[in-house]
Amino acid sequence: MYGTGPLPRNGFPPGGGGPGVLVAVASLNPVKLEAARSAFSAAFGEVEVAGSEPPPGLAPQPMSMREILLGSSARASWACASVPGADYCVGIESGAVELEGEWYAATAATVRSRSGRQATGFGPAYPIPRRISSLMISEGLEMEEAMERLYGVPDLGRREGAVGLLSRGASSRLELCAEAVKMALLPFISPGDYRRRLAM
Repeated sequence: MYGTGPLPRNGFPPGGGGPGVLVAVASLNPVKLEAARSAFSAAFGEVEVAGSEPPPGLAPQPMSMREILLGSSARASWACASVPGADYCVGIESGAVELEGEWYAATAATVRSRSGRQATGFGPAYPIPRRISSLMISEGLEMEEAMERLYGVPDLGRREGAVGLLSRGASSRLELCAEAVKMALLPFISPGDYRRRLAM
């Protein structure tokens, strides 16, 4: 039963999990590092996670799905370049997406293997309160900045996130980021079902 222990290791490096598996993450944000560790540990068991500075030139606040995907992919590539020898490289990017006149916070994670295979997954999205999205649009604020102005809580992006505050602790940014990484790992966990998707 997959729910009672580590997931099958098909598609992972020879020898399965353990400290020998190195996961590089293009971020020094402790939430993103822990999200990658949590997601990979569910599949591998124990892994080693190494963070690095994010790549230059990324949009500070992605405001479309395209920008979110570009950010997660660029981060994954940068992680591979920054941590030579990593078995897997991870880019996690969060941003805002407009759908039917409403704004939603969304998170994407891109995972790239040492061989160059790549897949992207998403975490749960949630609606952004209109007074927050209005500040983001009218003043060009990042969501974290808008939240701090209205709620007086600093540095949410490195802690529970806006979702943690809005859900009153029922969810957290860590959970959303970890789910995005887990979804990106599906083609590596079940490569036979995603053979074309993983083709280089």
